[in-house]
Amino acid sequence: MAEYETVTLERDIACVPARLFHVMTDRDLRQTWSAPDDESVVIIDTFDCRPGGREETRCGPKEAPEFNTVGVFHVVTPGFLSFTETLVVGGRTMSIALCSHEIAESGAGSRLRVTLQITSLAGADLFDDYRGGWSAALDNLAALAAGPRPS
Repeated sequence: MAEYETVTLERDIACVPARLFHVMTDRDLRQTWSAPDDESVVIIDTFDCRPGGREETRCGPKEAPEFNTVGVFHVVTPGFLSFTETLVVGGRTMSIALCSHEIAESGAGSRLRVTLQITSLAGADLFDDYRGGWSAALDNLAALAAGPRPS
């Protein structure tokens, strides 16, 4: 049976919105900030960040990234990024999520609000995994976007 939850995460990020949008939509930078910790990896095999474009990833522990995601981008604008993401493990669909990112100018530079509308086919415990993984990834995103640009 399916379970449903909406998770909203917000971050104030010390960079202008255009910089934040770039870090969020650049394939190499996205791979850098998406992994929640040093023991994990996100490998982006397919990346076409435009409305109708796809993102396919392998993620999980560095030695065995066993989780696969397939995303389809719906809206890609400097103020709003939205895609659906399907999580598959061992050929089994675990969840489907609508992932919406609102980027706005703020006193700190940018305000990012991420709303995840999750359908879990693997039980309610998956919601804590989403919350923890996305929270850590957004912390990484904030640090990368606010840090010095590579030369």
